Amino acid sequence: MPLKPPSIINSTTVPVFALKWFSSPNLMPSHVLVFAGGGGSARTGIGNSVQVKIDTNTPINIDTGVEIGVALDVLVSNEKNIYVAIGVGDSVKIYLIRPEGGVESQVSDDTGGSATQVALLDFEKGSGVNALNFSVTGAAIVVGCENGKVYVCSMQHNDSHDIGMNIDFELEGHIKAVCACSFHPTNPGVLISSAKDGACRVWNLAREGPDKCMETLACKIYDPKGPTPKPNILNPKPGQLLVRGCAFGDLEGRIVYTIQSGRKGGAFLSVWKLLRRLIPGEMEISPKDPAGPPQPKVVFEFKETLRKKVSEYPVSAMSLSGDYSTLALGDTNGSITLLSTANEKFKRIKFWECVHDLPVTVIAARPVPVPLPLTGEDLTGISVDAITASADNKLCFVTRQKRSTLKKVKETKKRSRAVAISSYLIYFLIFGLILFALKLSLDVCQDKYAGFAELEVVRQCVVYNVLMASPDRPGVAFIPY
Repeated sequence: MPLKPPSIINSTTVPVFALKWFSSPNLMPSHVLVFAGGGGSARTGIGNSVQVKIDTNTPINIDTGVEIGVALDVLVSNEKNIYVAIGVGDSVKIYLIRPEGGVESQVSDDTGGSATQVALLDFEKGSGVNALNFSVTGAAIVVGCENGKVYVCSMQHNDSHDIGMNIDFELEGHIKAVCACSFHPTNPGVLISSAKDGACRVWNLAREGPDKCMETLACKIYDPKGPTPKPNILNPKPGQLLVRGCAFGDLEGRIVYTIQSGRKGGAFLSVWKLLRRLIPGEMEISPKDPAGPPQPKVVFEFKETLRKKVSEYPVSAMSLSGDYSTLALGDTNGSITLLSTANEKFKRIKFWECVHDLPVTVIAARPVPVPLPLTGEDLTGISVDAITASADNKLCFVTRQKRSTLKKVKETKKRSRAVAISSYLIYFLIFGLILFALKLSLDVCQDKYAGFAELEVVRQCVVYNVLMASPDRPGVAFIPY
């Protein structure tokens, strides 16, 4: 279905499989848009590349060789250095992006700047990097893989901008491919991951022992208030329930959102809240006061507080806006949905049906609140709410606005005065021609006005002797072209 303005569609030269839209208080009003895609290792004639676009500048291209980038994230340091992490095959590569003239410049050359590889980390063969995310401090990165493993890697920056990377934790628990992973908004020791095994796992790196999984959130794809579903829906086999997306829903990390569906059928959104629960009859020594008396044992656990069907088709991509107010979803039918997180009702804000010809591969919600403009939006008067991509070579920029906020430019007083004078001159010219024709008619056809009974004679005199030549005498009957 065609996308109506002011939402727009831009064509891409490659099918897109990864996308990141980023901004931060250190960077605003600038923003960075990165997307990756290509034809893969097959000889399709379509190369594999990553495009980095800063504001309205010329894109910076990164060639990824025979492998497609399928995972992306962006980090901006305090020095405003821009780093882009790319997941390709069994590796993570990090590039330092240097726009010509700096982040705030308007690049006018063909390249837009340069991209220098500053880090490379290889995982075991067959891992298959699917998802990655920088920590809030920029000191670590979490990587989710096709083999179900989640890696937490530390990053050491140096003065030459090269980055050393080490695998600190290899988290095991998922039995199917990891679809998404994300650090806690403020605590880099906590993270979540979701996979095709029907689960979202909450990891606490501070836990003693090798098992860092704090809790496993078992996702479901049926209405808890409806009738009892069939056994294959109630307890699906591994790989039949896919948790495509997960995200912390607030700055404190006390809320987790998951999006899950089967390989066919509708998709459900679950809301999980962190609760504090006392264990009756059990006491423990407080780590904050080891010398103090034992206290009742307290455990923290996530409880599902809402499960809601949000799409008639499996949701293939999910993104939460930077201000936690909007959840953007893309489904296998090529449709896009915006949901409001206000009051935990998840009311549909906007829906665009079948704007992509193929399933939505990636989606990026707005990284900053709508009232805050990003560079370039002052020229269009349009605040984009989400950007989506697919293998159909389309980038869709969707907005809930019905029209641009820019007002039509009013004519200046000088221009208005000039238009008025021109109009008056034309009127005077037409009036003068009419007077001239009347005077000429009186002079030529004076003897024909003797009686009003001969109006037809007068008309013929005016027409054929004053205004044009008579058809019965020689001359040019038509104006030549």
